[in-house]
Amino acid sequence: MSASEQSRVDRDEHGQDNELLLSLGPLLLIRLSALMRTARTYDVSNQAFQRQLQECLSVIQTGLEEEQELVIATAAEYFYLNGVRIKAQASLLSVYHTLMAEFTMRSVGGVRFLQGVSAPELERFFQLFLAADNPSLAQRLPEAVAEASIECIVPLPPQEFDEEVALEKNPKNTSERSRAKRAFWNAVIGTKKIILHASQTGRADLRHAKRLVQPVVDNIMRHEYSIVGLTAVKEHDEYTYAHCVNVSILSVSMGHVLGLSRQTLADLGVAGLLHDIGKLAVPGDVLRKPGALSSEEWTMMRRHPIEGVKMMIRMPGLSTLTLDSMRVCFEHHMNFDRTGYPEVAHEWGQATMSRIVAVADCFDAMTAHRAYHKRALSAFEALQILLGPNRVQFDPAALWALVKTVGLYPPGSVVLTRSGHVALALSPNPDDLRHPYCRVLALPDGTMVPEETPIEWSPMTADEAVMRVLLPEEYSIQTGEYLAA
Repeated sequence: MSASEQSRVDRDEHGQDNELLLSLGPLLLIRLSALMRTARTYDVSNQAFQRQLQECLSVIQTGLEEEQELVIATAAEYFYLNGVRIKAQASLLSVYHTLMAEFTMRSVGGVRFLQGVSAPELERFFQLFLAADNPSLAQRLPEAVAEASIECIVPLPPQEFDEEVALEKNPKNTSERSRAKRAFWNAVIGTKKIILHASQTGRADLRHAKRLVQPVVDNIMRHEYSIVGLTAVKEHDEYTYAHCVNVSILSVSMGHVLGLSRQTLADLGVAGLLHDIGKLAVPGDVLRKPGALSSEEWTMMRRHPIEGVKMMIRMPGLSTLTLDSMRVCFEHHMNFDRTGYPEVAHEWGQATMSRIVAVADCFDAMTAHRAYHKRALSAFEALQILLGPNRVQFDPAALWALVKTVGLYPPGSVVLTRSGHVALALSPNPDDLRHPYCRVLALPDGTMVPEETPIEWSPMTADEAVMRVLLPEEYSIQTGEYLAA
């Protein structure tokens, strides 16, 4: 038994709590993520990196004042600090899952920090960790750490952490949900890399995009819809990249409903992932402007479909995937009734992929927070608008496929049931759109369901019925935490 494990046993035997670890866990994740993000932008000698390095080291040393060692590890889609689960709070979602994706990419199950860890060691470790972002280098990470004489920081393989214990603590973690979260957050971090690379080179990496989309297609083809539920998570800093992933996921699921082949679904997923790549040509202050755009700014924005085509043209070769992605870039804002943009002088009809991506893009964008709106539309409200006043702008078949994909009560909807329960829709039930997979938030007597003893309907039972969908202002619940759990 390691020193940290013995320490945990001692605390349990004396009835002591884990307040230090509970408070230190989120801080350590934040500092590790900030250090990695800074290391990608600045050289290690830069003052910005050194400041982040010292802040991260300070958190580690604070923990080592009480513990013989600190082990930050992943298991069953959660982070643990010395065996204590770090809660994925809404404010931590971006850090939590992108950091987990970084660990998964390098086949690292955790990192052990020992007494005596120093700034030079931490600096060398992170240089090696960031460099190991492809399978061949990842395999050599432990060896490279040893060769660099790093003695107080040890990368751990996935199996070294007791995953069975983690699963016992979190029985709600089904294999489907775990696969969905892994595919989703790997896609978010991978999309971020594609977009940053494209901004530097002017080219989108289609091969990388295909690798990110394949697990999404696999999930949908297995009729696993937990990944659709994750598209409702908007409360994180990576939403710019997650929007591309959301559109890809929704498009693939809609295409599956419409009977497209596996290969076509894969191409559709890539086209959805890259549909907004032309926005790299739009000034950042225009994209982030909180108020209404001026005429000149709106002209810039309306050019992004054309800029997307120009970026795709720079790709070497001319494959079917390139052509499909190019056309989706060009057509996803045209609208089925030709009221959108860009304007084309002669008769022009949207391609099937473009019609699907147009609906997925609009649905996801409508539910995103905008600084100039008091609140974002709920997914249920967005669906009502798309099926109501805006329906003439979209292909009826694509709208039908969206309903089949997200259900009548899309993920993120908070509903009041016939029995008086308040429940959160987690993912759609394709067998019965009226009865989604849910997590019960409150009992009929108003008692909130404790997080430690969750109640889930998989799916909502046939004798239940939704009486009303609650508006966001009617509840004060961080739904993002439940959706991402």
